[in-house]
Amino acid sequence: MPVGGAEDLVAAIVQGLDPQRFAVSVATLGPPGPVGQELRARGYEVVSLGLDIKRISTWRIVGAVRRRLKADRPDILHTHLYHPNLYGRLGALGLGLSGVVAAVHNSYTQVKLHRRGWNFLLGWATDRVLVGSAQVWQDVRRYDGVPSSRLLLMPYGIPLAELNPRLSRQEARERLGLSGGDLVMGAVGRLEEQKGHGHLLAALPELQRQIPDLVVLIVGEGREEEKLKRQVRELRLASTVRFLGTRRDLPEIFRALDLFVHPSLWEGLPLALLKAMGAGLPVVATRVSGSQEAIEDGVNGCLVAPGDPEALARAILELHRHPEARQRLGDAARRTVVERYSLEAMLQKLEELYLDLWRRGNRI
Repeated sequence: MPVGGAEDLVAAIVQGLDPQRFAVSVATLGPPGPVGQELRARGYEVVSLGLDIKRISTWRIVGAVRRRLKADRPDILHTHLYHPNLYGRLGALGLGLSGVVAAVHNSYTQVKLHRRGWNFLLGWATDRVLVGSAQVWQDVRRYDGVPSSRLLLMPYGIPLAELNPRLSRQEARERLGLSGGDLVMGAVGRLEEQKGHGHLLAALPELQRQIPDLVVLIVGEGREEEKLKRQVRELRLASTVRFLGTRRDLPEIFRALDLFVHPSLWEGLPLALLKAMGAGLPVVATRVSGSQEAIEDGVNGCLVAPGDPEALARAILELHRHPEARQRLGDAARRTVVERYSLEAMLQKLEELYLDLWRRGNRI
């Protein structure tokens, strides 16, 4: 469980379910990772199966998962992301669990035939397939052929209380070693092709010309890191861009920002974006899947076409020139998250689903 949106969502579910009604255990295919270790430190059971899914055959992995399920005998199995969805559902076949739930987190920009085949077959062995956005719902229905009756749209929830740090903006910037800054903006996400950081960097030379004291904070790690750092050097942006790596103090980082940018090329419903909105930040995001479902352009944020550095630069520059618009959009963004994406609302729906499946499985 590395630091990421799906992993943080699982952690929020584990910690948020009513402990008087639900006993929760987490199993990871590979190492527990930072998020799994955090859960362990807080007293939750996190079991690592110690599997290297790149080197071990599918059926050996399924066998290990099945042995764990037989040992634990859970009422409900809830899996997240493609490989756990695959191995977890295969391992659960014939065990008579009360409910099997699989969560799909991303839209299907890159459709793989073998994945479609597995998802179609296993869709019939799954009680509910959860999706966070309407676009993902449509993709799972269209490409995987999962019946509508088994699909459930459940937007993600954000723990709003955690987004209220005690630091002032000045204190937050001092902690990051920032002094001044005509505009401080940030992006949070894995450094992967999907997240579109290269297009953000391509927009910066024009912004730098018009905003001399521009600061850009990039939070995250991933396979594109060295490529992105090379792009920064080639564009002579070393004094502008700071790579902060993986961070667990996002509320403090959000407090230091004037603007949040989310330049993804494809998405599900991005948790980092929702958290930034919940923190009251004005956001510029790309018009993809869940982002365009959460944001109404010009009302609670700004939307631009994906993969378009010029459009990204224009939107950022416009907000830089109009601080009153930034305040208005940030306030509206916060209201959107409070009204539509609260953690409490999501947990209530999830608890109702678990209990409904349990009752059906036990004919209560």
